[in-house]
Amino acid sequence: MLRFLLRPRWLAWHAVLVAVLVAFTWLGWWQLGSFERRGQPSLATRAAVRLDDVTRAGGRLQDEDILRRVVTRGRYDAAHQLLVPGREHGARRGWFVVTPLRSASGVLPVLRGWVPRPSSAAARVPSGTVTVRGRLQASEPREASAVDPLEALPAGQVAYVATVTMLDAWPYPAREIYDGYLVLSRQSPAASPSPARVQAQQPSEGVSRWRNLAYALQWWLFSAAAVFFWASVLRRAWADEHEAPLTDRAPLPAETV
Repeated sequence: MLRFLLRPRWLAWHAVLVAVLVAFTWLGWWQLGSFERRGQPSLATRAAVRLDDVTRAGGRLQDEDILRRVVTRGRYDAAHQLLVPGREHGARRGWFVVTPLRSASGVLPVLRGWVPRPSSAAARVPSGTVTVRGRLQASEPREASAVDPLEALPAGQVAYVATVTMLDAWPYPAREIYDGYLVLSRQSPAASPSPARVQAQQPSEGVSRWRNLAYALQWWLFSAAAVFFWASVLRRAWADEHEAPLTDRAPLPAETV
């Protein structure tokens, strides 16, 4: 039997089986890990941490850090404040106010809130050094725009809040800009008047937590099915090789009357 299994024609089958088992087992553990992680308390409920302990300018905001509470310190760059038209607050339409916060580490886009019109006193940018607290948010998709993203907007306005639109509107190099943006919840010293606060958006949950567990079990069942299929092919080949052809068998004795 061992010689049969080690024939060159079967070595490729063995290699494919091992690759399939490794891949399916890893996928199962990955789904199980997602199930366990989603059962843990959300980072969004924990105390605020320093911005640079979570992400870096020029880097990439990780999915697990979305909605994370952070705190940082810097000065607003009033010359490059941006407005985002067509955004609703309650039953009213107005503008989001996005202001770059400059620090020694980089430039952080800060969604300071909502105003009913661009000329609102609340849209004025505070001077001096401020400490801001809020939640990290991933860049909005183009579909979040309340206007045609291809429509030419007045200077100082962007269609949606995203790193790509910030790069187009601001003079800072990409290596200095933080990915995503901060939804402001508190500022010290406080500005008066200030834009109406807006809520950070919950990211899509995708599949449910229990579906992750079902997927893990599914991948492991696929592994078992692969072993069963492999064993069936080998058993059939072994049987075909060791079963004597009918033409080689001795004829049955003739019946006597």
